[in-house]
Amino acid sequence: MLPEDIIHCVQDIHVKELVKRLDWSVKIRWYYISISSLLILCVYLMLNGLKINLHYEYLIAANVFLFACNLFYHYQLRYSYDKCLGTHELRRYLFLQIMTDYLALTLVVYALGSIETPIILMIIPNSILSTLFFTPRQSLMITLFGMLMVIMPLILEYFHIIPIITIFDTSFKSLVLSEPAILLGYLFILTSGVVFCWYLLCSITNRLIKNELELESSYQNMLRLDEEKTHATLRSTHELKAPLAAIKSYVYALNAGYAGDVNDKVLKIITRIGKRCDYLLNNITDIIKLGNLKSYVVSDEQFYAMNLTLFLEKFITQYRALSQEKQITINLKNQLHNTEARIVANEENLQLIFSNILTNAINYSHPKGVIDIVLSEKKDKLCVSIEDQGIGIDEKNINNVFEEHFRANNAVEFYEGGTGLGLSIVKLCSQILGAEVQIKSKLEQGTIVTVLLKKGGL
Repeated sequence: MLPEDIIHCVQDIHVKELVKRLDWSVKIRWYYISISSLLILCVYLMLNGLKINLHYEYLIAANVFLFACNLFYHYQLRYSYDKCLGTHELRRYLFLQIMTDYLALTLVVYALGSIETPIILMIIPNSILSTLFFTPRQSLMITLFGMLMVIMPLILEYFHIIPIITIFDTSFKSLVLSEPAILLGYLFILTSGVVFCWYLLCSITNRLIKNELELESSYQNMLRLDEEKTHATLRSTHELKAPLAAIKSYVYALNAGYAGDVNDKVLKIITRIGKRCDYLLNNITDIIKLGNLKSYVVSDEQFYAMNLTLFLEKFITQYRALSQEKQITINLKNQLHNTEARIVANEENLQLIFSNILTNAINYSHPKGVIDIVLSEKKDKLCVSIEDQGIGIDEKNINNVFEEHFRANNAVEFYEGGTGLGLSIVKLCSQILGAEVQIKSKLEQGTIVTVLLKKGGL
């Protein structure tokens, strides 16, 4: 399960980040358990003959305790998928993790001689976690409480409540424990260093969180403005569609002679008006399609198992009439070698993808040309390539063809009726289906547009 899928019903970006950090802390703990267990084994096998008084039972007990706790945290994190936890629950959940870490660290610190090794500085990773999840005041209290826990063995050793452990048989620990002033000075320096590290971490974390929230706010504002722009465009295009359709009907009525005879000059003007109306209506239709796709809400119920071969055969039949006007031949080449072409998609989006690509191939092909639709497979994907022998695309423009209203100069000169929105629609539909679109082209040699769809079935 991915971290971002754990709390799927919470929209707040900060909560989602907290979930990711929880998952990260569990993974880091697994790494620590594995590495420390390996180190304990290596030290036991290689350094057992040296004068190092390691208390392996404490180290093994700490690792077993941490392993059991992390196993619980791991399954608790998976279980939280259905609980939809909020910030308060996540903080309480992490607080429990940090406290158990401190408890295990206290045991390890005692086993390694308290002040004889730098293991006590392992308090800092949990200090980082506390600054990420909690308020500055809360994280400071957690850090100080953790510091108290890890220095507690040294204090108990000073009062002879627990046995004094030294691993290197040095006089340094005896010196620290000999006088209260030395012990207090050592603890003050150690605590001051940890608190200073906490202050730096807290300052950096607060700034990062503030920037993160500002970026999220800016992003949401951009989405809102884009949505408002799309709605305004859709309203305008809907308002224009009706009068344009009326103008078109009058033009065709005049062209058919229902208003009486007209001379050739007027007929030529009427025909040109009709073509411009067709262009504007096509443009409006594409804008509406594009706007609807931008606000498209994806759900699993909209997708179903489809036979891609049968779909393409039916699709080509629909477009033979359009291709015959330019005497263009369309061929379907199936290279699957009896493999069933099963995908999970929906016919509406597939129709929009292939109709726009094939329409472009027909419109920008020379008369009596050939268009090949090749069905093949590549690893776990089915590939549909629409190959024409038309005017092609300049290499410098290939990266721009998916932009809205973009049309290359040679395309404008060759065919006036294009809207420049077809491939933008293809791009959005392919994103909805989880497909990929690739384009290869050379000027005056043709274009190959390949759609890569994931294999699948129900």
